[in-house]
Amino acid sequence: MSAARWLLLAPLAGLLAPAEDPPSAPDFVHEVLPHLQRQGCASAYCHGAATGQGGFKLSLFGGEPERDHAAIAGELAGRRVDLADPDASLVLQKPLGRLRHGGGRRLDRDGAAHAALRAWLAAGAPFASGPARELVHLELVARDGGFGARAHFRAPGATQGAAATRDVSRLALWSTTDPTVVEVEPDGSVQVRGAGRAHVLARYGRLTARAAVEQPFRGAGRAPHAGAHPLDRAWLAHLGGLGLAPAPAVAPERLARRLYLDLVGRPPTPQELDAFVAAPDVAATVARLVARPEFAAVWGEHLARWFEVPGPDADRAGADAARLRAELVALLGRGEGLVHMAGRIATGELALVDRHEDPRDRAEHYARAVLGVRLGCARCHDHPQDRWRRADHQAFAALFARPRPDAGGGMAAGVLFDPDTGAAVRARLLPDEGALVGAAVDGEAPRAALARDLAGAGRARLARNAANRVFALLLGRGLVEPVDDHRLGNPPLDEAMLAVLAGEFERAGGRLAPLLAFVTTSRLYAAGLAEDAAGERWLAGRASRPLAPETYARAVTAVLGPGVAAVPAGPLARALALRNGPWLREALERGGTTVDALHTLGTTPEERLRELWRTVLSRAPRPAELERFLPAAGADLDAYRDLAFALFAGREFGHLR
Repeated sequence: MSAARWLLLAPLAGLLAPAEDPPSAPDFVHEVLPHLQRQGCASAYCHGAATGQGGFKLSLFGGEPERDHAAIAGELAGRRVDLADPDASLVLQKPLGRLRHGGGRRLDRDGAAHAALRAWLAAGAPFASGPARELVHLELVARDGGFGARAHFRAPGATQGAAATRDVSRLALWSTTDPTVVEVEPDGSVQVRGAGRAHVLARYGRLTARAAVEQPFRGAGRAPHAGAHPLDRAWLAHLGGLGLAPAPAVAPERLARRLYLDLVGRPPTPQELDAFVAAPDVAATVARLVARPEFAAVWGEHLARWFEVPGPDADRAGADAARLRAELVALLGRGEGLVHMAGRIATGELALVDRHEDPRDRAEHYARAVLGVRLGCARCHDHPQDRWRRADHQAFAALFARPRPDAGGGMAAGVLFDPDTGAAVRARLLPDEGALVGAAVDGEAPRAALARDLAGAGRARLARNAANRVFALLLGRGLVEPVDDHRLGNPPLDEAMLAVLAGEFERAGGRLAPLLAFVTTSRLYAAGLAEDAAGERWLAGRASRPLAPETYARAVTAVLGPGVAAVPAGPLARALALRNGPWLREALERGGTTVDALHTLGTTPEERLRELWRTVLSRAPRPAELERFLPAAGADLDAYRDLAFALFAGREFGHLR
């Protein structure tokens, strides 16, 4: 196994900034609280729980430093600290194991955490020490054996000049996205455990930085193919770094089946199959398919699930949900782009998020569906794995407060009130990448400002979210999983591939058809099944995946012809009816189907068999299949129907491969 590569994903320019001398007394926010976080004192299993532990409560994950300082140094007349004799302080005695402590021993007498806490107590337990400063950036720096974390501080309100920097490797919380590939020690040292790619994450304050560690599977990587499709160049570079070879491309018959099932929800007819095999022009085929009504119906349903519109079988779906699904299908049929749809959602013209009564629910729904951001954790506390603070959640939710009547008889902007203080929350957009606070929305209709944001920072988030979701629908998995969780601590499988897709989304103006054509004309889309689990995980090849029940039912109906009975509405009942119930058997036995026509029109048993295989499985039968099943094709209609039933119920028809 060759040496691992460390791929820094943060700029190193900060190394040139002047170093900061540590303050004479430890600063509570930047030197003391991080130690409590590293020891797990502020976790949900300890004093960060909703009611704390043993009468002592800290904010979850240290999200409210002022409250934590008050709880330690001031609560109960300061009984937890002894400024005259720091060593006698309960905040030291209990975690050292000298007094009974439900959390057990958490501090080492000779460790850095104990030294920092004692020095802070000896200095009078101040909240701040030295000049005022705020954390503005965190980066990882490669070093022998792993990474170091470097924090950048500047004076509050300062916008120019170099920030002071400090090594916070022994204060940051370290983690890894995959311990089977790489493990990370509390000081940032790493141990490579297996082949693959994982990210080392460091969290300090409310900021997170990451770097990738890559260990090839089979020695030296392969160079990317010159002149290839842009997505393929990124894909092959991704595989090359991992030492993996791409799976061979599938035969034209299987590629045609993929295209038709993905785009219009059914297999190709034998005539369509023959035309594609004779001239396998993917771009021309996609252009024809996206112009069909079936495309708008299939992808309109994808959009409905994407935007979280309740399905017809959901509780409380109602007429509004059916109207919204129909509206999405109609918009797609008219060629409306995803950017325009997102704008309609932002303004409320397309009332997808407005089904929720609570503005916080509306904000979270919009963030997930349109921006690919999960804000839910920040409703109650600062997000432990992302940069979103509770204040960010409140300010963003204020954009979704419903208008209220004003004194003049008109309507004023809605107001969201802070549940703790009762004060009106100032509406703000989500902060841009690198910004600490989002832009305030003053003197502008909040929902109009939300739509305007889709031309700025929100547009970049929308592009990555939409590109990833389309990729997931076509390839069976997203580059980011879950698809609505784009954050620094949940990196994409390959950043370069996602960047290419997002760039194509922008070039297409957010229109779905060009993005679909871009992905389906790639060599990646045509790749065959992966030969092993590693190839499947890292996208060296495809994974065989079962058709969704609605796709399976649509495909069967398309093959058999009109008149097939509808399947049950409920998801469990539908799945049971399709896989184990009488629905398929009854559809064949009712007569007048394409299967019956093939039996009637076939002049020989071999012709009947070949046409059945081409119609159902989109390929010719193999020699062994001809030999085995020819008697059934030469028998009566019931035997021929039984053979068709076996093909429909089999894995090959029911899977996209």
